[in-house]
Amino acid sequence: MPDWNRTLSMPFHTIKLPKFLFAGLFGSCTIFIPLSFKQDIGAIENLILFALVFALINAILEEVIWRGVMLSSLRDNVSPLYAVCVTSIGFGLLHLSIGMPLLTSLLFSFGGLFYAIVVLKTNSLYPAITFHIIINLGMVLNGWIL
Repeated sequence: MPDWNRTLSMPFHTIKLPKFLFAGLFGSCTIFIPLSFKQDIGAIENLILFALVFALINAILEEVIWRGVMLSSLRDNVSPLYAVCVTSIGFGLLHLSIGMPLLTSLLFSFGGLFYAIVVLKTNSLYPAITFHIIINLGMVLNGWIL
């Protein structure tokens, strides 16, 4: 579990862990904005179970593999910057290999970068898993993942 009293040091400022996590949670929740423009809400009701199952399983497995196993293993053997870069690029390439467009995969690399920073700054996978679940839920409910 994260140390809730911890202050995180960034390159140009410091921030308390709860504020950092709230900012990440707020940013992750923006994925739901397109839902407010949907007219046919009935289709969303049919996707809720799929969205929940997909979001939970996918987020947990990806975070455990990419940030839990790979990032921590690389960090033990190379610099943290190198470990973050390799796992972030690999995360994007994984999505490219399953048929996502190049631009989307590049955005996933930036997501992997964000998740890696969250894990390194909080010393916990739980916040990254939570943010990842929210993003996955939004992507499924917006029809971007079916």
